[in-house]
Amino acid sequence: MRIISINKPGGWTSFDVVRFIKRKFHEKKVGHLGTLDPMAKGVLPVFLGQATRLIPLFNDADKTYRAVFKFGESTDTFDAEGKVTEFQNLGNLNPEEVTKTIHTFLGQQTQQTPAFSATKIKGVPAYKLARQGLKVPVKTRLVTFHELEVESIELPFVQIRINCSKGTYIRTLANDLGLLLKVGAHLTSLERLACGKWFHTSNSVSIEELEKIETENNVPWISPLEVLNHLYTVIGTPEMVSSIKQGRRVEVSPQFSTEGNGKKTDEKEFGLETNPVQTKVVDTCHNLVAIGFVMWENLGSYFQPTKVFV
Repeated sequence: MRIISINKPGGWTSFDVVRFIKRKFHEKKVGHLGTLDPMAKGVLPVFLGQATRLIPLFNDADKTYRAVFKFGESTDTFDAEGKVTEFQNLGNLNPEEVTKTIHTFLGQQTQQTPAFSATKIKGVPAYKLARQGLKVPVKTRLVTFHELEVESIELPFVQIRINCSKGTYIRTLANDLGLLLKVGAHLTSLERLACGKWFHTSNSVSIEELEKIETENNVPWISPLEVLNHLYTVIGTPEMVSSIKQGRRVEVSPQFSTEGNGKKTDEKEFGLETNPVQTKVVDTCHNLVAIGFVMWENLGSYFQPTKVFV
């Protein structure tokens, strides 16, 4: 199972990266986690072959970005790729006011989806309607800003480090800030620094670096067990693995050891009130066998597979 984190360059679409990976590794089935707009760069986790079945486990991952906003200009796309719709004088706008206003967005917010987005309107991407000059129905979603760190302010530009929930539009944040400060604003650059706790700039590789690697042994693959370390672990015997291959549930020893979130514990900490518990099974060579749930029934504990990888 192959997983790699790509440091996507600006100007590439997320699908451009998928196409490159397919060609580079002769793999028909490739998927990615968390689409990045062409203008954006940074962390794009890519899953190959059977590893694509792991993607749903990470769909809810928080994201971390570094963004630069320009105040005094609004655009129809909320970013630098759109048409400027309004110019505003910054007047008496000062760094203290900007910082204070940015921090008002901390926590849960109702955010409007940009008209120029891939959000579907009756099956049609919103940006296709917007490009035709058609009115796009207003859609909103709840998002959460966990951290908003103002890194630098050199008006009209402001650089912010953002940790937020999935589905957050950073360009909408820029537009909303501009509206609140009554000067307008748009996103001028965006870099994703992390996707969850598993994929970040330090374990990502650029397209240029990957092009120079000739053998797969030198590719910085990310172990599936490394990114599944938030799940509890059961080490399966050969007999258990054989049954799991058939999709059968297997009984787990009452004394089995589990490991989740880096903490080792034992079955005694669990009971019916925690049933079921998402768990992975590895064989004695620490190869991923399956993902499923441990359940307790009639004083017995059982593993029921939902995804089998062997």
